[in-house]
Amino acid sequence: MEFRIRLGSQGVLLSFCVAFLWSCILSPVFAQGKNESQVQALVQQLQDSDKQVRLTAIREIKKLGVEAKAAVPGLVLILKAREDDLRELAAEALGRMGAEARTAIPALIETLKDRLAVVRGNAAFALAQIGVEAKAAAPALSELLTEQNELLRGNAAFALGRIGEAKRYLPALIGLLNDPNDNVRKDAADAIGRAGADATSAVPALIGLLKDKNATVRRYTAEALGKVGPEAKAAIPGLIETLRDREFVVRSYSAYALKQIGMDAKDAVPVWLGLLKDDREHLRSYAADALGAIGPSAKLTTPALIEALKDQDRFVRVSAAKALGKFGTEAKIAIPQLTELLKDTESLVRANAAEALGRMGAEAKAALPALIELQKDSATIVRLAVAEAISKINSH
Repeated sequence: MEFRIRLGSQGVLLSFCVAFLWSCILSPVFAQGKNESQVQALVQQLQDSDKQVRLTAIREIKKLGVEAKAAVPGLVLILKAREDDLRELAAEALGRMGAEARTAIPALIETLKDRLAVVRGNAAFALAQIGVEAKAAAPALSELLTEQNELLRGNAAFALGRIGEAKRYLPALIGLLNDPNDNVRKDAADAIGRAGADATSAVPALIGLLKDKNATVRRYTAEALGKVGPEAKAAIPGLIETLRDREFVVRSYSAYALKQIGMDAKDAVPVWLGLLKDDREHLRSYAADALGAIGPSAKLTTPALIEALKDQDRFVRVSAAKALGKFGTEAKIAIPQLTELLKDTESLVRANAAEALGRMGAEAKAALPALIELQKDSATIVRLAVAEAISKINSH
């Protein structure tokens, strides 16, 4: 559609802009209508007498994912088809729809008994994608943990974690941490981690897995220990060791785990200090966060954190300011540098610098002029942090 005004070259520009905006508004509507028509046609094809037509329709539905949720009832019927490839593909397509496939839960649970391992495995994966609404599948999934087929063991472990039922089957999942298959060990560690603090009994086995030959397994193991939290303090020595892992992703999740363990990670302070100088800003930020979480016992790290306030990465500066704030008056030597940080170009950094100064109470009175000036800051987050900081400083 075109709208034209007699304004010379400006009229041409205006007509183009209106046409462009109109297309932006209508295109998604037309696309949605097209997809709906396509899905309706595919749903009809699921009932075609020609097997190849049905297979092609399922493949297209799988590509569309949640957009093809109207096909769920038709796919459920195909889960009972005599043809193996139809059942396999239908279960796989349901797995692409996530929670939109919730009405298929009873049929998927029944499909966990299919004679073909790949069909059972796809059904387990589909249930995992549905999530906590598929809790009723837990008993049937648990039976697959001892299957000879590695795909079934792995997908069953993965699904138990995703539906929130790992806690109930913790002993069996712990047993799978010794599985000969890398993916099964990885899926078992992932599931155990989703049980959080309830997975304390798995900590010894997870500690052993930090030395696994497979980097992906080590990464999921470190993450699982982090999700267990403070109850995983026995893993601190092992996690400190994996901070030096040759794989960056393993080092990152080891840093995450030690941060989550928090106050019990005092032995990691020297390692965190080293990571404050790492080439990767992600690890530098984690290091500053972790030192703040460890608390006053890490007060000797204040000079290093003050230096981190100058980091080129804004998130590292934010983490360093937060850490110093947590130390309170024990980090008062950082007040001049935190006051200077109130001039940072990033609003998030300015806000956290103000918050840190507020935590130091009356010791930060010298920062009041700068804080008062910052009450005019254009960012709401900064003005709120400044108001609270001034109140805390004046109340002491």
